[in-house]
This record gives sequence, structure tokens and C-alpha cells, in this order.
Amino acid sequence: RSRFGSGSGQRSDLGGNEKRPRGRRRRRDRGRSMADPAPMLPGDASRPQIIYALVTRGPTLVLAEHAVAEGTFQQATMQILPRIEVTSEWKSYIYGDYAFHCLMEVSTGVWFVCMADRDMGRRLPFAMLSSLQESFNQWYAAPQIASASNLGMQLEFYGEIQACIEKYNAPDADRVASLSAKVRQVNDTLMDNIDKILERQDKIDVLVNRSHMLHQSAVDFRREAVAVHRRVWWRNARVLACAAVAVVLGIVL
Repeated sequence: RSRFGSGSGQRSDLGGNEKRPRGRRRRRDRGRSMADPAPMLPGDASRPQIIYALVTRGPTLVLAEHAVAEGTFQQATMQILPRIEVTSEWKSYIYGDYAFHCLMEVSTGVWFVCMADRDMGRRLPFAMLSSLQESFNQWYAAPQIASASNLGMQLEFYGEIQACIEKYNAPDADRVASLSAKVRQVNDTLMDNIDKILERQDKIDVLVNRSHMLHQSAVDFRREAVAVHRRVWWRNARVLACAAVAVVLGIVL
């Protein structure tokens, strides 16, 4: 039995005996069907990605969809959607290694859903769904949505879903993470520069201390030299005085 959370932005675990989605990712050309073979996505194993996205009317009628991988994603999604409560809040549900993100229009009954790697978080999937919602509302009016049949908008809207997924799966899509990495790099450089400045300041302090010690030694040496000079001068003066007295006494006597 599945477990659902309540409240805005909560993430819930989805359990049960359903087959978990599996498969390998691939890139499709515009207009391919879900079963057509396609090459593998480059670099898909190195970072989390959005794997599957669809637009539905309610939990059962799929209007358009696109997957970047071969697998049972559609079946797993269609088993999960009927269990999701209808709400205007953005919801995320954990399903093994994946996460399902849902953005619903309660007034029209249109659901925008995507399946992504669990490690991708919520920001990029919901950014993709918001972009998909805006594009969808530009394409279709309420009467068209109400009268649409299963996959009735697939041929027209397939390319828009694919473009949105590719845009937000791009390596530079997460600008916040990119900016954070740049800030960390700047901080590392700044810390490195500060360390060098501190190290240089330490060296300058050592040189200043040594210069002060040399100056003090020079002052002490000069003071000592003056004292020695005075002692030698007085000694010589006494010797000369004694010699002069001896000469005078010798002459007198």
C-alpha cells in the first residue's frame, strides 16, 4: 500500500507491488514513438536527469508524453497517478530511486507530471513543469482540453515536452549550482590569497623583528664602544700625567 504525505511541497514514499520503472535512457528525434529505438543519452550516468514527462487530463487520460529512456515508465506512472490527491500545491513522491513531481491545474483538470532521478531534487523538475505548463496553455484553450482524446495532442505537443526536458537536463541548466560552484572557487582562491598574504606578513614581521634586534645591537655596540673609548682615554691621560710628574720630579731633584 502506498503512503502519501500532505502539505505543500512534501515528498512521499510510494510503495506497493507495482513493477518499478527500469530501462536505459535514450534520445529521440522529434516525432518518434515511445517504442522506436534511439541512441543513448550522453553522460546520463554521471548526473541526475528528468527521464519522463507527460501532460494528462485527470489521473487517467494522457494528452501527450515524452521519455528519454526505454522502460516501463509510463506503466509505473499510470499506476501512481490515481493515488495522488488533487491539490493546487506542488507535490513530489519518492518511488525507489526515482521521484515523481506533480503540478496540477485544479480549474482545468490538467496535470503536468515528470519522473526524474531522486537525487535531482525538486527545483529543476518543477522549473521544467512550470515551463511546460506555460507552453501548454499557449497552445490549447479549455474547450480543446475538454474534448481531447487519449494522446490526442501527442503529435502537436510532443516536441515541446522533449524541448523542455532537454533544456532542463542540460549541464548548465542549474545556474544556482553553477554559481555556487563559482562562489566556492572564489572563496577558495580568496582563502588561498589570504593565506599567502598572512604567510608573507609573517615573514615581514620576522624581518622587522630581526631589523629591530640588529638596530638594538648596533646601539648597544655603539654605547659600549664609546664607554671603552672613554676608559682608554682616561687611562692614557693618567699614564701621561704620571710620566709628566716623574719628569718634573727628576728635574727638580
